[in-house]
Amino acid sequence: FRNLRTNLLFMMGEPDKKVILVTSTTSGEGKTFIASNLAVSLALLGKKVILLGLDIRKPGLNKVFHTSHKEKGITQYLSAPQSVDLHSLIQPSQVTSNLSLLFGGAVPPNPTELLARPALEEVLNTLRQEYDYIVMDTAPIGMVTDTQIIARVADASIYVCRADYTHKNDYRLINELQERKRLPHLCTVIN
Repeated sequence: FRNLRTNLLFMMGEPDKKVILVTSTTSGEGKTFIASNLAVSLALLGKKVILLGLDIRKPGLNKVFHTSHKEKGITQYLSAPQSVDLHSLIQPSQVTSNLSLLFGGAVPPNPTELLARPALEEVLNTLRQEYDYIVMDTAPIGMVTDTQIIARVADASIYVCRADYTHKNDYRLINELQERKRLPHLCTVIN
């Protein structure tokens, strides 16, 4: 993860580049594992980091961080940005004081539409002012369009593939995403 962190920071370059999207083709490839460990690795550098659970159809961060606050999360804010305080949804991690967590929250009936709202840009603009890095654990890109919608607010993208699990045909999708510039600064990680 130190190696991944070093390469990613080199690739991102500029100090205003701080939003990292993590995705995969299907579930089970390790994107939540990679996103969580990358966020911890960045926080251990002494950087202020927030990990966002944006796989709002099938949230996995709650399991990783052993919490049951599934009802409290970003979907609450995206549904009613005028009446919900974003900062009340952010939780500290038990790993390090430099890492904060913003879980997905309750699974909404309209995830794609919720993520397409301008409220997502508002969230990221606020968090960019307060954190050195923002790591977004997003939905598998081969299953739903959510991640391509979220990509508009990202500075870099990590596409997770799993050894002896990801199909060779899925690499065509990765190449297509790169050619069409659907994910910014796309790189792959083999888990």
